Amino acid sequence: MKKIFYLSTALLAALSLNACQEEGKKAIEFDSLPETAKELVNTHFADKQVAAVYRDHEVTDKDYEVIFTDGANIDFTKKGEWDEVEDRDADGVPEAIIPQAIREYVNEKHAGQYVVQIGKERKEYEVELNSSIEITFDKNGKFVRYDD
Repeated sequence: MKKIFYLSTALLAALSLNACQEEGKKAIEFDSLPETAKELVNTHFADKQVAAVYRDHEVTDKDYEVIFTDGANIDFTKKGEWDEVEDRDADGVPEAIIPQAIREYVNEKHAGQYVVQIGKERKEYEVELNSSIEITFDKNGKFVRYDD
């Protein structure tokens, strides 16, 4: 009986180890991205050079990351929709991909500053300005709070 227990435990451990090896980041070609992701990169980041593209495959989800040579990066969902964008160069995140209500708030309350990072959460947006101010907005782009 102990042999069967040890054998089944070893088999289960081997299967778990194999499953873990299939998870994680894997370098892929740019053309392997979903069409929506490729379109966003080609439209709003055409002046940047792609350094690496990764697919992060987890048991429950799969997403993508594009890293540019200047350090900017974009995380995409499995459908190719941006999830988080970081671009700390002189222009920041392209305004065209920032929801209008958030752009208007930043222009009105923080004139002269720009968004260097924006992330979509389930019910909110988290934004960081070039001055390191962090702001949370609801899913409609309405101001919620300043963060530390």
